[in-house]
Amino acid sequence: MSATPAAPCLLHALNLVKTHPGAEKPAVDHLNMHLEQGEFLSILGRSGSGKSTLLHILSSLILPDAGKVLFQGRDICAAPDNERNHLRRRDFAVVFQQHHLLPYLSALENVLLPFLRGLSPITAQEQDNARRMLEKVGLSGKENSLPGRLSGGEQQRVAIARALARGARILFADEPTGSLDSVTGTSIIQLLRDLNREGLSIIMVTHNPEFASWTSRSITMGDGRTLQG
Repeated sequence: MSATPAAPCLLHALNLVKTHPGAEKPAVDHLNMHLEQGEFLSILGRSGSGKSTLLHILSSLILPDAGKVLFQGRDICAAPDNERNHLRRRDFAVVFQQHHLLPYLSALENVLLPFLRGLSPITAQEQDNARRMLEKVGLSGKENSLPGRLSGGEQQRVAIARALARGARILFADEPTGSLDSVTGTSIIQLLRDLNREGLSIIMVTHNPEFASWTSRSITMGDGRTLQG
């Protein structure tokens, strides 16, 4: 079990269990961990260690078979679907190894996607927020570029800007450098560290110990359990 957090605990996982259909062993096996306010936490582990499954549970993309995830003291696993959906829209943001940008939309239009509400028009303030996010991730001047005109690292920066456009408090990053070369991957880790220094709390899954060394704290997983950290 992980140590009791000394600083204000933003997210706390208690005794999580998750077994995928058809699997003999749990992907996450009675695991405990926490994220402190303003922390940049990395989760290390080999392929199949359960780290991505853990991230998906923590971000409420999937539910555990047992256990709790407390966000500011409230168990989000027991919350109704609409509350979890609202949580993912407002407080949680997720980026993946693949950027999942829409190729026919510009960088700015991709970042504006979280603001779409049926037939309601995008407001001027939302446009300004999206432009500021692109500037924050180092893409000022690229607002009108289509994804195909951007490098892999730039596309991942657009994905990060889109994830954070609505002011999320926690960014969940699942192997955000996995499809990038080492130089470009390093630039993405530097960006995440800069965002963390501005107050964003981050949980990042990675298989790269060097990238994990840039974070505030790391935990290592194996066979669905915390091995250290």
